[in-house]
Amino acid sequence: MKIYFLDKVLECERDINAIIQTLKEVEKMALKSNYVISHLEVNGEKIYDNFNHYFSNNLEDINAVKVIAKTPRQLARDLVVYMSEMIEGFIPDIEILANDFRKDATKKSWEELVNVFGGIKWILDAFSTLDSDTELIYIINDYEKWNYFAKDTYSLREIMVGFQEILLTDDHDYVPEILSGEIVPLLKDMKDKLDTLVDRKIDLDKLN
Repeated sequence: MKIYFLDKVLECERDINAIIQTLKEVEKMALKSNYVISHLEVNGEKIYDNFNHYFSNNLEDINAVKVIAKTPRQLARDLVVYMSEMIEGFIPDIEILANDFRKDATKKSWEELVNVFGGIKWILDAFSTLDSDTELIYIINDYEKWNYFAKDTYSLREIMVGFQEILLTDDHDYVPEILSGEIVPLLKDMKDKLDTLVDRKIDLDKLN
């Protein structure tokens, strides 16, 4: 089978260990060229993690693997755009969950609430990654607005700390209000800021 990386074509045995070893070599080559592996494209599908698991389940169907490599600056920009898209898709789910808690929360409702905590943790972690990235100054067009976005993330973190404290009590009447009255408006404001910070007209796939 073939593994494509930039302008190179590498031959590889159809064996999981051989594929993983070849990808490790590709990663070294990428670093030497100031690139970072973003994801793989296999049979038209984008694979971002759990490569071993994917290859184990699909080995016989794989003929070629395309390694998508980007510069650190491109990856940082991707993360800003993806964070905005993630928040946009996240907001309706939280609003639906708030309505569920207003009626009669089920086991599934509580499971979804755990997912909300996980999603917000991802947002906060993504912000921390970007805020400490030396490439940030080159990809955003308004650093002052980024600082306002940072304040929003601090507010979101404080809300979640207070939310956890409320959940430790037996009084869950405030759950829907926190979800729809505090978290959703803040996420909408954060998304509005993110959408003005980078140029979204560029097709990210063309940056590979």
